[in-house]
This record gives sequence, structure tokens and C-alpha cells, in this order.
Amino acid sequence: MRMRTEASQLLMLFNWMSPTFPIGGFAYSHGLEQAIADGLATPAELHGWVSDLLQSGSAWNDAVFFSRCWHDEAAHLNALALALCGSAERYQETTQLGRNFTIAANVWLRKAATEGEIAYPVAAGSMCVTAGIEQNQALLAFLQGFCAAQISVAVRLIPLGQTKGIEVLRDLSPIIVAMATRATKATFEDLGSNCFLAEIAAMKHETSEPRVFRT
Repeated sequence: MRMRTEASQLLMLFNWMSPTFPIGGFAYSHGLEQAIADGLATPAELHGWVSDLLQSGSAWNDAVFFSRCWHDEAAHLNALALALCGSAERYQETTQLGRNFTIAANVWLRKAATEGEIAYPVAAGSMCVTAGIEQNQALLAFLQGFCAAQISVAVRLIPLGQTKGIEVLRDLSPIIVAMATRATKATFEDLGSNCFLAEIAAMKHETSEPRVFRT
């Protein structure tokens, strides 16, 4: 019985963190569209760009908020996560994905969705806790989903070939594992970002035209 329960939870996790889960993630580039337009994320530099976000940027902060859902109240985490959004588009992206994730995941859990704005990592982490999913496994899937989404943007815009995209995702795997392990032990004191170019790109994208992605 225990094995069947674990398999069911993993299937739920795979669906929730898949790029095909219907939360509209394909519409957001997390500022990468602007970085590509500015020549900051070329095929040769894409690995480093995403790696920096994972280790010391917005993706790291999201991993911390996601991880803290196993320890802290969601309302407190959400207030801090929203306060730390560095730009209007960061706020727009995290709240819209968070809201959509809550709606879609609650369908899976056969529950009614709650009202109010919620940051995506808090929404996703809270749902994983509710579903009884183990913290490290959830973090691995969450960070893998972030990287896959970024690479999908690059495949469409650089353009980056599908094979090259797979190679970048493969090479990011050790970093994903390391950051998931690190995030399980993270506290609020570990929050912080020094990926200034990524934050500036997100700000510039607010007035960039023409554009393909919302952020």
C-alpha cells in the first residue's frame, strides 16, 4: 500500500511540474527574452545564465520559499515572497503562475481553489506539502521545471536547437541536485540575489516592443 501511495504522489508531482501542466508557464520568459535581445544569453552563455539564477538569483530565492513551505505558514512566506519581487513583471509572473497553479492543482486534489494573490513557489510548495510529497523530491522537480522552461524560451528565441537545449538541461542536472539539497536546509537568512543583469533585463522587458512573452 505504501509503494502505491508513493507512486501516486510521484505521478502527481511529475504532472504538476511538467511544462504541459496548464498554468500558462509558456507565456513567461522570466526576463530571458530581454537578455537574449540584449545579447546577454547566447547559446554559449545560456548554461551560465540559468546556472547563476539557480545558485544566486531569483530561482534560488524561489527554491528557498518553496522549501520553507514544509516548515512555515504559507501566509507569512507569501507576504515575503511578494515583497521581494524585484520588478512589476516579476510580481506579475509569480502571482499569475501561482494563481493558475492553485486552480489546476486543486482540481487534481478535488478541492476548491482559495482566493487571493499567491507567489508561485509558495503555491507549488504548499500544494506539495498538502499532497504529502517528500521535500527533496519536490525541490528537484520544481527546479527542473524552472530550467526546462528557461531552455524552452531559448529554443524558441535564440534560436537554440532542440539537441543543444537537451545538452544544456543535462549539464544543469548536477547543479539542480546540489541546489535542491542546499535548499532543504535553507533559512530566511539564505535569501538574496546578486544576478543584477537578470533583474535589469526583467525591468527593461516591461517596455520592450515587440515581444513574444509576457515577462
